[in-house]
Amino acid sequence: MKLSNTLSLLCILVVSLIISYSFKKNSIDKTTIISEDATVINTGCIAADGCGWQIKTSRTDSIYSPLDLGDQYHVNNLKIQVSYHKLKTRFYCSKVAENPGPGVAEISIDSIKPR
Repeated sequence: MKLSNTLSLLCILVVSLIISYSFKKNSIDKTTIISEDATVINTGCIAADGCGWQIKTSRTDSIYSPLDLGDQYHVNNLKIQVSYHKLKTRFYCSKVAENPGPGVAEISIDSIKPR
C-alpha cells in the first residue's frame, strides 16, 4: 500500500512540475517586448492577392504582419519606431503561397510613432 501511495505522490509531483514549466514558458513569450526602428510597407490589398500592410524591421530585416496597425500608419515606406511582442500565430496570403514556407509571423503593437 505504501508503494502505491509513493508512486501516486511522485506522479502528481511530476505532472505539477510539467504544468508549472509550460505556464512559465508561455508567459515569457507573451511578455517579451521588442523595440526597434522599422518601415511600414504596403504589399498590396489582400483581396487582390497582396499581403496587406506589414512592418519591416531595420535591425533584423524581418517582416511581420501587425494585427493592430492604425489607419494613420497606412503610409507606404513610413519610417517608424515600434515596440511589439511576437505572437505564436502566422499570417498566410497569396504571396506567401507562391513561396511556400511558414507564413509571416504576426505581432501585436504595444507602441508606435513616426521617426
